[in-house]
Amino acid sequence: MRTSIAKWGNSLAVRVPKEAAAAAGLREGAILDLTLEGDALVLRRRTVDIRDLVAAITGAPPPLELEDEARGSEAW
Repeated sequence: MRTSIAKWGNSLAVRVPKEAAAAAGLREGAILDLTLEGDALVLRRRTVDIRDLVAAITGAPPPLELEDEARGSEAW
């Protein structure tokens, strides 16, 4: 399967053919890791681990209760 490199702003972009994207389970917005292995560029789908996401949380935790007036037909 062949593809080409195109200019995208100040970067270069590679188009992934539809068949290759489907076979790899990729969709728009997917996050990939790019590594250089010898003379080959290797793209791997990034897997998200909930522990990494939780570890990245910074700042004070949100309040457990909101202090707000009741609106509409809510029961407080």
